[in-house]
Amino acid sequence: IHRQLCLLLNAENIFHSMADILLREEDLKFASTMVHTLNTILLTSSELFQLRNQLKDLKTPESRNLFCCLYRSWCHNPVTTVSLCFLTQNYKHAYDLIQKFGDLEVTVDFLTEVDKLVQLIECPIFTYLRLQLLDVKNNPYLIKALYGLLMLLPQSSAFQLLSHRLQCVPNPELMQTADNTKPSASFKRTTASNIDYTELLQHFEKVQNKHLEARHQRAGRADQLDRRVVL
Repeated sequence: IHRQLCLLLNAENIFHSMADILLREEDLKFASTMVHTLNTILLTSSELFQLRNQLKDLKTPESRNLFCCLYRSWCHNPVTTVSLCFLTQNYKHAYDLIQKFGDLEVTVDFLTEVDKLVQLIECPIFTYLRLQLLDVKNNPYLIKALYGLLMLLPQSSAFQLLSHRLQCVPNPELMQTADNTKPSASFKRTTASNIDYTELLQHFEKVQNKHLEARHQRAGRADQLDRRVVL
C-alpha cells in the first residue's frame, strides 16, 4: 500500500509525514517495527529510486530537511539509522553511531538486523558504496564503519560475507585518518550542509535510552506474571 501511495502522491511528503507520526508514537516497539518496515521500502522499492537519489546527495535544503526528519524517527531502530547514514553517505556519523552500539543492549533481534544490513550492502542499491571502498584515502570512516559492523557480528555467514568484502579493499593501512589527510567529498558535503550531527547523536542516545527502559519494564511485568502463574 505504501509503495502504491508513493506512486500516486509525493513520496517525500509521505515519508516526511510518516516520520513525524512515528516520532510522536508512544508504543516504542511498534515504532521500531514500523521504522524497519519503512526503511526496507525506502531502500528496496523501485518506485522510490528518485527519493533515494535525492537523499544520497543531500544537495538541497529539502533533502537535508528530509534526512533530519527521517533520522529522528529512524533512531527507534539503531541498525536502520546506520543504513540511512550509509544511504546518505554520512559515513563518519555512521561510524560514530556504531561506536555507540557498545552501550546498547545487544539482542538476537539486533544481531539479526545487522546481518540483514550486511546482506543489503551487497545489493545493487549500495553499488556506489562498494565502489567507494576503492578510494581508501578519502573514505576512511566508511571502512571503519564496516569493520565496526564486522566486530558486532558473531562468526556467521554474514560475518564471512563482510569479511571477504573488506579483504578486497586496497591498501588497508591507509584507512588511518591523519591530520594532513585530504577531506573526503562526503565530509565536505556534510560539513557544508549545516546539519548538527552532534545534536542528532544525542537524540539517538535519548531515544535508545527510552527503548531500554521500555524493554526492562516489559521484562519486569513478564517476570511478575510468571511468578503469579507459579504461585
